[in-house]
Amino acid sequence: MKEIEKDVLYFDNSGGGVTFSGGEPLFQADFLLEVLKECKNRYIHKALDTAGFASREVLASAMGYVDLFLYDLKLIDEKQHIKYTGVSNTLIKENLRFLVDSGRAQDVILRFPVIPGITDTSDNVDDMAEFISNLRGLREINLLPFHDVSEKYHRLDREYLMTVRKSPPQEKLLEIKEKFESIGLRVKI
Repeated sequence: MKEIEKDVLYFDNSGGGVTFSGGEPLFQADFLLEVLKECKNRYIHKALDTAGFASREVLASAMGYVDLFLYDLKLIDEKQHIKYTGVSNTLIKENLRFLVDSGRAQDVILRFPVIPGITDTSDNVDDMAEFISNLRGLREINLLPFHDVSEKYHRLDREYLMTVRKSPPQEKLLEIKEKFESIGLRVKI
């Protein structure tokens, strides 16, 4: 809290606050919950950047202390999700539905990493739009264009497993933007 409180003047002037991200901040649920509670007690805005891959109980325990959810959705097809992330997306989709059904849809900004040949396929974008359109109240999605970080891995002498090296073309981003706008979402790139 001492570190967070150093920025309170900035938060007050900018209208911002603390964003908990990671990895997955819900993996450190006990710590996260304690800090969220302290921030709430001090009227500090709290955002949770999550992929929603946590138990319902963990999400529910944090939910009342979070002001804004930055919720990643990558792939709708479960087999593709497992292939590229190593885990099923069932829990991720169920937790998003739980947030929406709990009346928190207006507090969720979806985040969609646009990775050429992986997440930007017509099938995935169409399936994503269909899934989202069934979640009433969601208002915004951010398209996050892929950035090649292979050089960072090389400098750290680590293996870079992604085969993608290029950002998506602007035309593709605009095409995806139009698709999500067609279901009533505000879209930011």
